[in-house]
Amino acid sequence: MKIVELSKEKYNAFAFRHPLISFYQVQEWGELKAKTGWRQVLLGYVDEEENVLAAGNFLLKKMPGVKRYLAYCPRGYLIDYKDSNLLKSFNDALKSKLKSLNCFELIIDPNLPCRQRDIDGNIVEGGYDNREVVNELISMGYRHNGYNLYYENLQPRWLFRLNITRPYEELEKGFKNEAKRRSRKKGFLAINTRELARDEVHVFQRLSEMTAARRGFDDRSLKYYMDMYDALHDAGVVRYMVSEIDVAKCRENVNKEVATLEERIAKSKNPGRIKEDNVTLTTYKKILEQLDKCEKESGNIVPLSATCIMSVGNEMIMLFAGNDEDYLQHFNSSNIMVTDLIKLAQEEGYEYFNFYGITGDFSKDNPQYGLYLYKRQYGGEVLELIGEFEYIFSPLVKKGYDFALNLYEKLRKLRK
Repeated sequence: MKIVELSKEKYNAFAFRHPLISFYQVQEWGELKAKTGWRQVLLGYVDEEENVLAAGNFLLKKMPGVKRYLAYCPRGYLIDYKDSNLLKSFNDALKSKLKSLNCFELIIDPNLPCRQRDIDGNIVEGGYDNREVVNELISMGYRHNGYNLYYENLQPRWLFRLNITRPYEELEKGFKNEAKRRSRKKGFLAINTRELARDEVHVFQRLSEMTAARRGFDDRSLKYYMDMYDALHDAGVVRYMVSEIDVAKCRENVNKEVATLEERIAKSKNPGRIKEDNVTLTTYKKILEQLDKCEKESGNIVPLSATCIMSVGNEMIMLFAGNDEDYLQHFNSSNIMVTDLIKLAQEEGYEYFNFYGITGDFSKDNPQYGLYLYKRQYGGEVLELIGEFEYIFSPLVKKGYDFALNLYEKLRKLRK
């Protein structure tokens, strides 16, 4: 058995069938990263008949000033980590190959669950436990970067996902009442979710930028999202989705309800019912005000929420999302978008809808707790991965790299 460089076709043929596949591991992801200075190398471990037994999408970044490279295999190897003999022989062959490519360090963050957890983040008694793989990798010379709780690593270690193999009606029973109530207003509010074409990607980027500004972080550029589209869309991996309101149709629906309520209030002799109807009437009139504002600013068909979804393997991932916060409260577009995407994922045969990153700190004083609460309102489970690992080929070069990286970060912060 030996390590060889694979063609795009042979690599993807193996990768797309592998149970651990992530969008980071498709060949097209390397094409995207090549635009930001990474070099892609597709490596496979093959037997005498050239059958692929394991593979990896390796991204190499050159260290300034010297011909040495940092190697990163995003979401780790496509391999059976439980097969100790295969893992060891693959690792031995891989080390020789990466040394020949002048790599001073290798980073992996396997797409392998750690311990089974429930919706509250508690460990499930009798559930799976893959910590022996952590020990196995450590025994082979890898350094484990710990069971971190936050976003210290290159990719999030904690995720949140929903098993969607049951009928939607059963899934919905597990939604929080508020999420159910909001999403069921789709027809009344005349909100439709659809895929954006390439020349509409700017619609997603604008909404994403609005959310980034509200949360206090820098969004990616439109060029980045366009490059992502060009690299991954035709492979069936990436789609940008938008939820739009039809202002005229929504106004028509609301006006009908307003007329019905006003007539009922005029005829009613029940003070309690009158009070309740007046509260609803006030809400509807506020919606009408919002519709007028929305139409004046943006026209009749107005984008309210958008998301970038990645579909590969057995899951659909909601990777990025953005909302127009001015209209979110009354039009519920975020909840409608999520339930529309869950239904889409079911129609396309996926097993999981992955809400992606959260933290492993489930205390209410965690600043990121609200993100977790938003995602768990649809039911689901916390997914903990085994974490990030480093293999150091040249400690001296690694030390110099870390020093230069720390210096760069300090200078960057000073410039802000």
